[in-house]
This record gives sequence, C-alpha cells and structure tokens, in this order.
Amino acid sequence: LIRARGGDPNRLVGFGFAVDCRSLVDPPVPSNYFGNCISGTLEMRFTAETFMGEEGFLAAARHVSDSVEALDRSVVLKIPELLERFATLPPEAQVLSVAGSTRFGLYGLDFGWGRPERVVVMSIDQSQAISMAEGRDGNGGVEVGFSLKKH
Repeated sequence: LIRARGGDPNRLVGFGFAVDCRSLVDPPVPSNYFGNCISGTLEMRFTAETFMGEEGFLAAARHVSDSVEALDRSVVLKIPELLERFATLPPEAQVLSVAGSTRFGLYGLDFGWGRPERVVVMSIDQSQAISMAEGRDGNGGVEVGFSLKKH
C-alpha cells in the first residue's frame, strides 16, 4: 500500500493494530470473557522510503513482528498516549492498520447454511487497512486483503 500510494518517500508511515488485552492485565481476564478488553498500538518510526524498495516487504514484516513482541502489560496504560499520538499526526502521514485476525475462526462459523465460501472485511474499502483471516482450508494458510483506489 505504501508503494502503491507513491509520493514523497520522506513522509512518515506507520502501522497500527488492535491488541487483545485479556492476558495483559493483572489479574488476567478469562479467555471466555465477552466484552471489550482491547487497546491498540501505533508505531510511526519510519519513512515511506523504508518500504518502497526491494526489501520493503521484509522491512514491514520485521516492523510488525517487533511491534508484537514489544507488547507488554503497559499497553493498557498507554491508551491516552496512543490517542494523543494519533491526534497529532501530520496530514501527510500514512497509517496502515489491520482488520481481522487469523485467530477468529471465521471459516468455522456456520449459522445453518454452511461454512462461508469467502470472508471479506468491507471496512477496509474506506481506509488504508489490511484484512486478515485464516485460510478456508484450515491448513494454516492466511488470507490477506487490501483495497486500492481506482486509477
């Protein structure tokens, strides 16, 4: 998405995603808890140039992996800081986000008319978001979706 947008290679870019905080609070919230216990993360440490070259995909994968590994119990306490950081982003900044998860088990749902043939997250059409879901065949694959502007 960064390469597809083109433009100024020096613009600020980052990545944000929701965080399931059930196991990160003390005491931990039970895994069967039905309610909101989420926070988010927003990392804006790079310029577009980092991701536009040949190694762009690998740089992005490392960035996401490092962001996930850095999560700890303090993520819950950083919500005001996260909101402030998001509110003060320069207009030219590019923020990518993820909708969905490979852990939701969407292809295992059956409301009486069979398993889904395809899962699509419609909200990514209006933002610079990427959707993720587990593969339909259940073999550990990942479905990734994104939406680009028409040219």
